[in-house]
Amino acid sequence: MTWEVIWSEKSIKQLERIDKKNAQKIYDSVSACVEDPFRAVTRLTNSPFFRLRVGNYRVILDLQQSRMIIFVVETDHRGKIYKKY
Repeated sequence: MTWEVIWSEKSIKQLERIDKKNAQKIYDSVSACVEDPFRAVTRLTNSPFFRLRVGNYRVILDLQQSRMIIFVVETDHRGKIYKKY
């Protein structure tokens, strides 16, 4: 079974601010996780969220296992994103 990907409004705006080449890599990486997201993600310490590493960028994900939904919370450069979580 495949998982459904839902992008938050905040993550879409952040993705639009990133250069097109890296934004496409991020989009492709998230789309590649629909078969088995646990193979590519790591749980954040002391947090219910997971992270997906794409080059110098990180994607914060909320994996809702009961409904098989990958909710993309935020996307940002690795130097900025961990200060929030």
